[in-house]
Amino acid sequence: MIGAYAAGATASLLAPRSARTARALGHSGLCVGALAGVALAIRCTAGGASGTTLRVELPSLFPFAHLSLVLDGLGAFFLLVVSIVAVAAAVYGPAYLRAHGTGSPAVEVLGINLFVGSMALVLCAGDALTFLLAWEGMTLASYTLVVSEGGEADAHAGLVYIVMAHAGTALLMVVFLSLASHAGSFDFAAIRAAATALSGPERSVLFFLALAGLGAKAGVVPLHVWLPLAHPAAPSHVSALMSGVMLKVALYGVLRLGLDLLAPAAGPLPPSWGWTVLVLGSTSAVIGVLYALQQHDLKRLLAFHSVENVGIILMGIGMAMLLARRGGAADALAALSLAAALLHTLNHAAFKGLLFLGAGSVLSATHLRNMEQLGGLGRRMPWTAWLFLTGAVAISALPPLNGFVSEWMTFQALVLGGAQLRGGAGLAAVVAASALALTGGLAAACFVKAFGVTFLGRPRSARAAEAVEVAPSMRAAMVLLAAVCVVVGVVPGYVMSLLDAPVVRLLGGAGPSALVTVRGPLVLSALGAAGAGTALSMTAAAALFAALALLVWGICAWPRAAARRLAPTWTCGMTPQSRFDYTATAFAKPLRFIFAALYRPRREVEKETGPTPYVLRRLRWEGDVVDLAETELYQRLQAGVMRTARAVRSRSTGRIHGYIAYVLITLLLTLLAFGRG
Repeated sequence: MIGAYAAGATASLLAPRSARTARALGHSGLCVGALAGVALAIRCTAGGASGTTLRVELPSLFPFAHLSLVLDGLGAFFLLVVSIVAVAAAVYGPAYLRAHGTGSPAVEVLGINLFVGSMALVLCAGDALTFLLAWEGMTLASYTLVVSEGGEADAHAGLVYIVMAHAGTALLMVVFLSLASHAGSFDFAAIRAAATALSGPERSVLFFLALAGLGAKAGVVPLHVWLPLAHPAAPSHVSALMSGVMLKVALYGVLRLGLDLLAPAAGPLPPSWGWTVLVLGSTSAVIGVLYALQQHDLKRLLAFHSVENVGIILMGIGMAMLLARRGGAADALAALSLAAALLHTLNHAAFKGLLFLGAGSVLSATHLRNMEQLGGLGRRMPWTAWLFLTGAVAISALPPLNGFVSEWMTFQALVLGGAQLRGGAGLAAVVAASALALTGGLAAACFVKAFGVTFLGRPRSARAAEAVEVAPSMRAAMVLLAAVCVVVGVVPGYVMSLLDAPVVRLLGGAGPSALVTVRGPLVLSALGAAGAGTALSMTAAAALFAALALLVWGICAWPRAAARRLAPTWTCGMTPQSRFDYTATAFAKPLRFIFAALYRPRREVEKETGPTPYVLRRLRWEGDVVDLAETELYQRLQAGVMRTARAVRSRSTGRIHGYIAYVLITLLLTLLAFGRG
């Protein structure tokens, strides 16, 4: 796997002679590496609850640490998620870059192979140093791809991303160095053993530092501000990887540290861990979908939906932390909640990858991302339209596709977990379930807007009117991810066995295949036979939907005695045009009023009238919303840093004596603070 990624990266050397050859060979290496990753992951997860653990010792490069690769059930499941989307990106990439390339084929080929290879190494890391080195490689490679187009907006997006990413990496370094100092080794096995001796407060401080560092990479509110900037700037198949799987690598870190390395040897986890993760998840889910509703840039809209879905996954992880190791039904519900989070990890990677590839197809055909300038693409790009609709149904958690299954399991875990916790804690869990339900409804509304404004109606620009369907390889990549959405949604029981190894690895006990399925893999139940009252058959639901669709088609196609007569839509005597169609702005306007306290909307209207005020010659309307995290937190922080910098600069006299005095004062204060021991 790693050799294929390295060979794909080496193909960048051919770029000066032939960009086409470099892209083809580079993405071929990416595809082979990803397929090897799929095979490796299935080998480690298909063995049931025990799974298979692989270990490889790497050459010793540092005198203070030994590098190693260890792939257990948890890492293997996330490697499977990464590799599936990477296969689709490898098939999609060459044709997309020919139509909408960055002009830097060497950077494209080198960057994407290093990016995916680094993510794979993070998931296979057996020690803290390997983890941090691969983590930094993943960050730098993705930053290079974000700024590869060279625009001013891309440079700004890359700057915000790299600052947030390195701030998170700094926190992770503090956590791992502290754990390594206790263990006397960087090896995860030694850290796991030494962490059992940590005091409760020290353990919690390290967990919250790790949560902040990993949350910055995952796009958790309020650390999400880089995400709607960086994802639209990157090439679309890279956006699919960043949104679909890079964020999940950060969630892997949360699970690895919170439920494995830092978990107490016995007894439940500290309740503050689970409640913090649950609150962050609920907040991210609701705020992410609310901001997505107000976006007109198709890729920026999808980026905010990544914030939403990361929040949904964190809701499942948080509930699992609250219920784990309490015994009895609580342990079964913890396994259900964690299984729901892991399944939604796979599902989000599939449908978000599909949607970003669909948005990339629209961008490749029209060179436009603003939905207000699109429209009418369903007739011109039917494959892209139907595949984008598949992803839209899946992300809206509508049956019979995969998004419904994992969100239904998460909802069951929150409601049943609330009943288990009882009292105020149980009420808080039910509030989180209500937030999940609200998120699903708003997501459906958002994708009615996204699909309707982009693919239906009339073209609103010349580029949209001239669009043609994308290359077969790009369609094949989207079909692959759409197939995952359909298969996991229709027969989800077959996927449950892949969740056994990671869930048992973190929580022990029975695996999800015993807890979630009943009467075979085609019928789902919250807790197996004990939860048969809440059982549902996704296969039967899919068959019902297919029968209804066939019935509707038959009614429409049935021959009629009367001849069909076509006539234009009556528009009060005016010629029909695209300006009559519903716009994205108008669709989201009611919610802008309802959530005005969050959006802080701004509106500017200019009118030019004729001889009387009743004759309107020209109207200009401009409006937008603000991200409160950006305006109230980061802009204020930036202003404070600039004020401090100006104050320091005013005291910089340029004389060596003053600088020596500053060094001596700093040294004295350091000795007074830390020299007592």
